[in-house]
Amino acid sequence: MSTELRKYSNLGNLEEVIFVITQVVSHEPRSLTDIEKFCLSNTSFYNIPIKGIVALLEFISAVSHNDNGLFLTKFGQELIDSIIDNTISKRISIALLTKIISEEVYSDFLDLESINFDHIHEAYIIKNNYIPFKYSGIRNLLINLGFFKYSLQVKNILIIDESYNDFLISILKPVREKISLEKLKEMFVLKEKYGKEAEEFVLDYEKKRLYGHLQIDKISRISEIDVNAGYDIISFDSVNSETLDRFIEVKSYSKNMSFYWTKNEIDVSKNKGSSYYLYLVDREKMNQPDFQPYIIANPYDLVFKNNTWKREAQNWIFYPPSQY
Repeated sequence: MSTELRKYSNLGNLEEVIFVITQVVSHEPRSLTDIEKFCLSNTSFYNIPIKGIVALLEFISAVSHNDNGLFLTKFGQELIDSIIDNTISKRISIALLTKIISEEVYSDFLDLESINFDHIHEAYIIKNNYIPFKYSGIRNLLINLGFFKYSLQVKNILIIDESYNDFLISILKPVREKISLEKLKEMFVLKEKYGKEAEEFVLDYEKKRLYGHLQIDKISRISEIDVNAGYDIISFDSVNSETLDRFIEVKSYSKNMSFYWTKNEIDVSKNKGSSYYLYLVDREKMNQPDFQPYIIANPYDLVFKNNTWKREAQNWIFYPPSQY
């Protein structure tokens, strides 16, 4: 029955749930037919959505069933006990959301990536339309339980009560850590792909530029062998060079020309001086037949020490006074 929860448009309200667990079901099995008859005979609760409420209680393991019918579980008794200290709403909400998050069939109910802390409301929020209409029964119950409330300032915003912040953090942290890790992996994969494509372009460019050189086969991607070399390709400065004397660091970019330059690469460029080159490759144009990379010889002097090039610090490393 638990996987049928989303089929119920009405899961009752807190008062009705309390009535069912305190007056209708017990530790002794009782058939659903008897439960429905009992509710119909009660003038205050004759019209409650009993099937939806029972589905909810079974979903959160507050009731269970055997061949003889439905009966109250240990958790169901804990819910009854929590009525006294007024924590029953929170217990039901957390049990419901924990189960929903754990079950694959409900994966489209609550997009955890769409829950964000909003400084205007000083609370976690989610857009109401992010919850599919087929889950309106669950959403409405969570509103009745006080988990959600509508924003009075912004339309279409559901505010999550701050008393659930610890619970939210506990479920959001692993999700966002996973997302961050996946994005990081994706970033590295793309960076490696772009880097390899640009280096292969420059390798081919160099072989064309030095066509006729007797040792042209020695032009190679050193980055495949030594990632800490401080440059990617080793080549000849001209067709008359007898030794490999051009050290090329390849940087690719898209649209706006910019690149990251590591401390190691800068140090190597300083040591190599005029033998060190930056080849800047526009990924959008490098497949065009007449495209040529933007080439900078001796970039330590012409870029690093040149104030006309704008630079932005992405990361800094700091040491305490005792270590320098």
